[in-house]
Parts: sequence; C-alpha cells; structure tokens
Amino acid sequence: MYIAIMPINVRIGKISKNEEEYYFTYDGGKWRQVKLKEKAWHSLKSLKYVEGILDEKDDAVIKRVYKRSGKVISIDYFVKKGDSLEDLNCIKGAEFEGETIEICKTNDMTIYRYAGNYFEDKTSLVKFLTLQIRRRVEERLGGEVISLDTKLKGETDKAYLLVIKGKEVWVPKSVGKYLDGKVTLPVWFVKNNNLADVKDYEERIDNEVRKYEEKIARLVFEL
Repeated sequence: MYIAIMPINVRIGKISKNEEEYYFTYDGGKWRQVKLKEKAWHSLKSLKYVEGILDEKDDAVIKRVYKRSGKVISIDYFVKKGDSLEDLNCIKGAEFEGETIEICKTNDMTIYRYAGNYFEDKTSLVKFLTLQIRRRVEERLGGEVISLDTKLKGETDKAYLLVIKGKEVWVPKSVGKYLDGKVTLPVWFVKNNNLADVKDYEERIDNEVRKYEEKIARLVFEL
C-alpha cells in the first residue's frame, strides 16, 4: 500500500533526467490533472516539474502515471482519504486462465484489475484478455514447422544464407534446418520474414481465438 506522508506532496512533470510523473483525478466523467496548492516550480537542465500539496476532495480517485525514458512504466490508482492516498478497495470477481479479475468500486467509477493491470472499463478489459489469448495461441501454433524449397548461397558457423522464392534471408541454425535444397522452419519465422503464404496458420489462430471470445464476453458481462 502506498501511504503519502501528511500533507500529500506530489510532483508533476520531468522529475529526473529520464523520469516523469503525473497525477490525475476523475472529475465529471473524465480525467484532469490534479489541483495543487503551495506550488513550487523546478526547472534545471533536463528537469522541469511543479511540486505542491494535493488539493482534492476526500474520496477522489487519483491516477498516478510514471514514465521512464518516455515509456509508461506503471499506472496506479488510489483514493484520497484525509491526508493519505490509499489503494483501491477491490473484491474478487470471476477467474480467467488461472487469474482472478478484481472489481474495484469507488464513488465515481469502477476499475478492474487483472494480472497486475488496471482497466477503466469492460471494453479495455475484453481487449486485453483477447490479446492475451491470441498471443498464447500464436506461441503454440507458431512452433509448428514448414518445409520450403530453397537455395544455399552462403553459410557461417551459426547461420545459413538462403534464397527462398527469390528472397535472401539469414536463417540461424538454431532456428532452421537445411538439407538438400529444403529448409525446415517454424511458422513464426516464416511469417515474420514473409517467406511463404501462412494464411492457413492465421485462420487457425483466428478460429482458436474465436472459441474464447464468447467465453470472455459472458465472463466480463457477469462482473
């Protein structure tokens, strides 16, 4: 649990050479940057941020976004309680693929938590669950192998230089096996390098994912 020391002091902007920190509150159905009092501006070389005391009502939902090198590293949610920021109060909902979907209700909105990730609506939760299933299916089916006609143009200790349908490609020996004008490759490598038509593979993935889509929709609807 993240507990702020009284009063709640926050920084908004670029707080170090590679770090950024932002705070938002949910107000009137949308997010806005939090209000601060006793503000102080800091600007030195690569640093540029405002620091102040959080000036929001009790029970306000607060979202903290932390970035490193321009990439979002974490998004956390809290509820303001007096002079502290407390974790959301979440209850267990349905289970999916061995993980529990948690339901975190506040006065203003409902947030869902699954596998350490937060979702502000059911639509984004459904997209995440579907994408997770697709990745698992792709990983499983992508390990299957395809044999293609090829011409050996060069070779090193670790890779073959092959010509497949007029296209030169380096194939790591740890990935493919070459023998007598044929190379055996995993489907994922063929797809990533556009070496052959993998429409059948993609259709199989779509069919596998489709089996889960109805299950996901029913599960989320019941939350």
